[in-house]
Amino acid sequence: MVNQKFKHNKKKYFQQSKKQVLQAGQRGFLATCNMNEKACVRECYNLLNHYADELYGPEVQEPIKKQEAEANVNKDGSDSDSDSDLDAAVAKCKESFSQRKVRFQNVETGTTNCLFIRTQLEDPVGLGKHIVNDITVTGKAMSRFVLRLVPIEAVCRANMTDIINAAGTLFDKYFLKEATTYGIIFNHRYNQQIKRDHIIKELAELVNSKNLGNKVDLQHAKKSIIVEVLRGWCLLSVIENYLDCKKYNLSELANPGGQKTNGEDANKSNNCAERKTDQESPTETVDPVVKVEN
Repeated sequence: MVNQKFKHNKKKYFQQSKKQVLQAGQRGFLATCNMNEKACVRECYNLLNHYADELYGPEVQEPIKKQEAEANVNKDGSDSDSDSDLDAAVAKCKESFSQRKVRFQNVETGTTNCLFIRTQLEDPVGLGKHIVNDITVTGKAMSRFVLRLVPIEAVCRANMTDIINAAGTLFDKYFLKEATTYGIIFNHRYNQQIKRDHIIKELAELVNSKNLGNKVDLQHAKKSIIVEVLRGWCLLSVIENYLDCKKYNLSELANPGGQKTNGEDANKSNNCAERKTDQESPTETVDPVVKVEN
């Protein structure tokens, strides 16, 4: 017979994880980085909150959630006197606090160098366009570790049935009314079940069924269909002028092609070469150095 004294003092060695995970129905931003995920998450928070405050104002916290959680604890505690009911009430309170709604929240994707920032905003594409336009105009990326920051409108299970259903609802918004040109960009990570040719063919037929005037243009598509498969999840989005915006690569948007930096380096090298020749032989004429880029 187990002693009741030691039964209540038994430790819990297995606790439920508090990490947020990727789920169907979410929307947000897909961020890629290079071997420094913690710094990338921090930059994503700073970048998204900065531009979201410009568009929508500062985030407002909701104190009502806390009052409702406290009421639930008091109610559950008064109904029962046992320790198990009290522990259940406390766990319910902690769960309500952990699942409180915030504007941006990093969730676990299970893939390396690939992050997903969940958002409560209704239009993540609008915020993504604002970020891209501002970086293009100012030339300041405001990031060091974030490579791409792609807005995602729909998340579903990585099977053809769920993908077609989610894409059908999304395509009604972009391809139903007016004919346009489109292209499909497909990437997969840690998933070999979804075949590239199969999903591209199915999505292309779905777009053409919305409007017969829609045409494929892989070089200068007005609207790009983003399909990102991460393990057992599929992320979908439709972005206008995605190719012209450097595929939402923040560093390339801030410094397209590296033309400005290369030009400055070439001028500096020319000036140094001219000064050196003038000091060694002032009477000789030296042709300027021309840097040829392949």
